[in-house]
Amino acid sequence: MKLLNRQIDMISWTSKEGVLTPVRFRMEENGEPVVVKIGKILQTEKNMFGGTPTLSYRCASTIHGIERIYELTYHSHSQQWLLKKF
Repeated sequence: MKLLNRQIDMISWTSKEGVLTPVRFRMEENGEPVVVKIGKILQTEKNMFGGTPTLSYRCASTIHGIERIYELTYHSHSQQWLLKKF
């Protein structure tokens, strides 16, 4: 996996208990937009990054017929999603 730290567009849902779950995201690959549906969430961690609470998700999806594992990070103060590793 490469370290990317790219901002992405995310569709997520939040339960009534406040649990945030990513559903799908859009990224650019070779200048083309690619929509990735989250296949499985393998691991979730709460972290602090520079004093900011973050949520990290290790996920797996089938992209262009290949199973890929990647990491997403949600920064709660800025409400931004990053494709951290791909």
